Amino acid sequence: MTRTPQRTGRGTGRGTGLGTGMLLAFVAAGTTWIATFCWRGFTMTSATYLVPLLLLGATVALTGALARWWRVPAVLVIALQVLVSGMFACLMLTGSPLPLGTAWVELESAFRNAVDSANQYAAPVPDAAPGVHPLLVGGGLLCLLLVDALACTLRRVPLAGLPLLTVYSVPVSLLDSSVSWWVFALTAAGFMTMLFLHESDLVARWGRPLGQPQAEGADTFGVRTGAIRASAGTIGTVATALAIVVPLLIPTMSLSLLDFGTGPGGDDEISIENPMVDLRRDLKRGSDRPLIQVETDDPDPSYLRISVLTRFSGNEWSSGDREVPTENVPDGQMPPLEGVWPEMPRRYFEYDVSINDDFESTWLPTQAPIADIRAEGDWRYDPRTMDFLAGNAGNDDLTTAGMDYSMTGVQLDVEATELAQAPSGVTNDTLDFLELPEDLPPLVRELAVDVTENADSTFEKAQALQQWFRVTGGFEYDLEEADEGSSGDELAAFLDPDEGRVGYCEQFAAAMATMARVLDIPARVALGFLSPDRIGDGVYQYSSHDLHAWPELYFPGAGWVRFEPTPADRAGSAPDYTTENVPDVPDPSVAPSATAGDDLPDRTTDRPSAETPVEEDADANGDDEAAAFPWLRLGGGLVALLVLAAAALSPRVLRRRARERRLAGGPEEAWAELRATAIDLGLAWPRSRSPRETRDWLVARMGGAQDGRAGVERPARGADQAPEAVAALDRIVLRLERLRYARDHGAADPALAEDAALCLAALEQGAAPRVRRTAHWWPRSLLRRSRRLRRSGSSRAEALGGGGVVEHVG
Repeated sequence: MTRTPQRTGRGTGRGTGLGTGMLLAFVAAGTTWIATFCWRGFTMTSATYLVPLLLLGATVALTGALARWWRVPAVLVIALQVLVSGMFACLMLTGSPLPLGTAWVELESAFRNAVDSANQYAAPVPDAAPGVHPLLVGGGLLCLLLVDALACTLRRVPLAGLPLLTVYSVPVSLLDSSVSWWVFALTAAGFMTMLFLHESDLVARWGRPLGQPQAEGADTFGVRTGAIRASAGTIGTVATALAIVVPLLIPTMSLSLLDFGTGPGGDDEISIENPMVDLRRDLKRGSDRPLIQVETDDPDPSYLRISVLTRFSGNEWSSGDREVPTENVPDGQMPPLEGVWPEMPRRYFEYDVSINDDFESTWLPTQAPIADIRAEGDWRYDPRTMDFLAGNAGNDDLTTAGMDYSMTGVQLDVEATELAQAPSGVTNDTLDFLELPEDLPPLVRELAVDVTENADSTFEKAQALQQWFRVTGGFEYDLEEADEGSSGDELAAFLDPDEGRVGYCEQFAAAMATMARVLDIPARVALGFLSPDRIGDGVYQYSSHDLHAWPELYFPGAGWVRFEPTPADRAGSAPDYTTENVPDVPDPSVAPSATAGDDLPDRTTDRPSAETPVEEDADANGDDEAAAFPWLRLGGGLVALLVLAAAALSPRVLRRRARERRLAGGPEEAWAELRATAIDLGLAWPRSRSPRETRDWLVARMGGAQDGRAGVERPARGADQAPEAVAALDRIVLRLERLRYARDHGAADPALAEDAALCLAALEQGAAPRVRRTAHWWPRSLLRRSRRLRRSGSSRAEALGGGGVVEHVG
């Protein structure tokens, strides 16, 4: 008698253990994620979509496996996965799990900008343009949901090959390159693993392996490992073969999956799209090739700038996000020089530029500063950096190759004495040029302080840094021996006195700019050409070996000032004003401090915690359950949603309770809450500073009411934006100093909590809407280990020359 297998509730995964279901779900998610590696050609930075898709894949797999184990109906399983993964994707893109209010506006804007970039730029989209990662994350999430639904929920693994085929067919048809062989091989291996894991039951019910006759008397319901492997292998082989053959039959596709290729061509072309990466590549290409010819009345046309790098993420220096208006075109006179006083002496020089066909760049080389320029094509300038990038309106291939244009450059007569007397460059407009990653290696900060400890003014600190890199620090310029990269760890290795101190211009410029930011000097990195060769009367030629990088530091009155930390054997002499001796002048950036010491560490001990209960399915009524409405399963799904909601809300609740507890305490507790709020907002709380110095740092980051514009503009920050909060902060600092340094602490002040609340509100109003939402939903301060106050025995004191004592706490 032949047994007919009974099918359980369709799509519920009934009869499958949690371990098996979890393994299949994660294999399906991992296979889909690996397939999306073939989308790397769409963007310069693939991590912007691969990392979110990795997290979303784990979310889809975990949610689906648990829901199927709880026997939730198939439709609800898919709905639950869409809901949870959609909230997670929204959180990563906007900082809020719910697309409501300004979060919806930001989400819509992100996708609209991604579509515009996809239409305007040829792949890969440059980092300077709005990223296309929202489109890639959305498309990848859709594929993750489809593969999981077909392979795990509906138990149709062969059909799951269709979205996988779509994943790699899209770039094959749109990009001018084939899919990497290892991406295709791993995807095919994952697909066959999915077949082996989940199709064993179906293969056994089919009765025999594909292509083999049924043996007489064989039990068609039995499951044999050999039959499973053979059948899975047959299906996988056929599907893999179709995946290779089908794209070849589609006219728009050109696929060579198993052809390793012959590598890039051997032409002499120099291209600049990602400035820092291309600088390393072009400097190491060997032969020196002429690229740009300039005819000018300038007797020394050095430092022709290509682009400016403003953002240091911890991994690399990059041009950051740019919002360049379409009307900022090179068709004549440029805006007034930023930060330069009108009375500053200056000279003007004319330049006629001709670029060879071999030099392709999406950034236009110009003099800096610049007063006037006329260039054809959709080139646009960023008013904050005054570098020019390709707009690509109506021309996806706009580069500098073969261009001719003219410009008027400005040379400022800068003197060291004037720079030493300049006020602090820290303003609302320059805060972006002070940002540093929280995980910046301590060695970088320590060296920045040690090297400049004898410098009085901010400018003299910059001089000390340049002198240290060029002369006294023991550095060597060596393009061949230097390690590549300028991330935080690579900078620390470069600065290490034992293992490093050998590098090239990129590392010297990046290191000095980073250390300048540590010292609260606005800084950025410029890339371009160093010094040309004179080939005629007033005619100069820049070549590929002239490519160079240097730092620019901001000083009010002189604007962005060039420094040269690269040793003289490569860069020649440094600018005269950076090597002049500065007479004794007062430093306007240093304010007197009545107290000394350091902020006490945060003494909070709150840490997020949540326990996820496991819902047991107590109902096992068998066949009768299929005909009744699945109340228990629906209840299980609702419980799961409640648990997820509780997990999402618990950090916010814990953080609010911690704030209430601190605001009910004294000055130390209020100060600890200010520190925790700064950490939540992604600000690097300054160490080794007195309360008054930290007060100045906090004031620079306070904002006020934005009159409904906070969702679309960067909030203005500074003392003039929140005068009441600044006054409240002064009162808190005074109470804190009395508590720490005075014998008489004074009576408790009931207005302390109100003052602290004013300061906290001002700090939050000074942050962007997305940062505020992230701080509310996922406060970082809860994840930081609290540190206890050091005992009095750990404090140390230094005797001052005048007989005073400075106590160092913490």
